[in-house]
Amino acid sequence: MNYLVIGEPCVDVIHKINNEILHSYGGILYSLITMSVLAGKDDKVIPVMNLGEDEYENITGILKNYPNVDISGIQKCSHPTRKVNLYYNLYNTDKKARLEQSTEPTYEITFDWIKNFLPQADAILINMISGVDVSLDTLKKVREEFKKYIHIDIHNIVMAMDEEGHRFHKSIPDWKEWTANSDTVQMNEFEAATLTEDKKKEYEIAEQILLNSANEIKGLIITRGKFGVSGFTKKEKNFGGEKFLDIDKHDLNSIENPHFKDSTGCGDVFAASFTIDYSQSGDFEKALHFANRKASYKSSLEGIDELIKLK
Repeated sequence: MNYLVIGEPCVDVIHKINNEILHSYGGILYSLITMSVLAGKDDKVIPVMNLGEDEYENITGILKNYPNVDISGIQKCSHPTRKVNLYYNLYNTDKKARLEQSTEPTYEITFDWIKNFLPQADAILINMISGVDVSLDTLKKVREEFKKYIHIDIHNIVMAMDEEGHRFHKSIPDWKEWTANSDTVQMNEFEAATLTEDKKKEYEIAEQILLNSANEIKGLIITRGKFGVSGFTKKEKNFGGEKFLDIDKHDLNSIENPHFKDSTGCGDVFAASFTIDYSQSGDFEKALHFANRKASYKSSLEGIDELIKLK
């Protein structure tokens, strides 16, 4: 199979809770390398992204270590690669929480560039790393043009940035359109809580996405860090002889990892693992279990270099 991976790479500066500072390449690279590691030897993984010329040689050099990665979808651009400072556990006692401070993202990935790679693709992962990786119009065009499997992690479309580069959660008025142009949709619990202007509950969000979207959506995933993951699907039910569609919820506990090092990239690893498994099996619950295991194990790994251990 051929997989397109769409999103923005960045340089992460991770400020850990023990005051250690770790510099690492991140962003879409977590999903991209995970997909390369988990894909079969005859599969091809094609990153479709813009990459600043300041880090172009370094990052493409890393990717050349993965034989099934085809870098023809990477565009070199003059804009510097985005730098993201991640400060963990600074504003509450929940170790999942973090503050982010970021430089400007690189340029939006256009449909005119993406469409060059659609004919050879069997599945697409879109991970909204910067929140402006692709526009809503581009997403709609990809969905219209590409009839095979698409997974989207909405990630940072619910994030805004102030003048100092600090990022904060915000609701998005057009969330129904963002979640209606893929086959499966992923977000974390913070993103779900922020997504809608009227603060809809998760079940209400699932109802809208799965029962009332303009397109056929097969599942919604809400990740919860150390508290696991919830998957929502629709199921035909029967009450009093009358058949109707309703929401089924699948809750999985996280797999406790006694060797915890770093949670950065766990959601990105989840997205790639789910995309790989679901695109091959078509089994939502099986893919949910597979991705949960891989994301839990990732927390014992530090940086992208150790992702090879996910195999």
